[in-house]
Amino acid sequence: MKIALNALILTATLCVGFNITGLASEDHAHKATPNGGRLLDKTEPHAELVIEKDRSVTINFYDDDMKPIAVTSQTVTVIANATPKVTLEFEKQGDSLVSKAKLPEGEGYTLVVQFRKEANAKPVNLRFKLDLHTCGGCQRAEYACTCGY
Repeated sequence: MKIALNALILTATLCVGFNITGLASEDHAHKATPNGGRLLDKTEPHAELVIEKDRSVTINFYDDDMKPIAVTSQTVTVIANATPKVTLEFEKQGDSLVSKAKLPEGEGYTLVVQFRKEANAKPVNLRFKLDLHTCGGCQRAEYACTCGY
């Protein structure tokens, strides 16, 4: 009986550990970006979303070697599913897109990023939770974590 109980505890521990590790890998591990932001998957060119200290949002673009490239015809909209819901529009500033407004206070709400390579292209929609806490592993904000910790 004691052996069966120990085997059950070991199995449960392994299963929980696997699920937590799998979740962390999926939700947190992203390629590092030059400005400490989140690399937006499935965008071409590669787009980095950076939440600034004043809660404005900057979008930077990179080639395959992660060298900065200028904004051309790309457009981005960010929807903060907070209370109240806020939609951020962007304008070109230098080689980046910068939000005209700021994210609402707080965190834990979902951000929906709508990226278009050209104004009339079908959008690529990306969703993630806004978490500004510092990751204990890579020391980046959790929304931009690169280590999966």
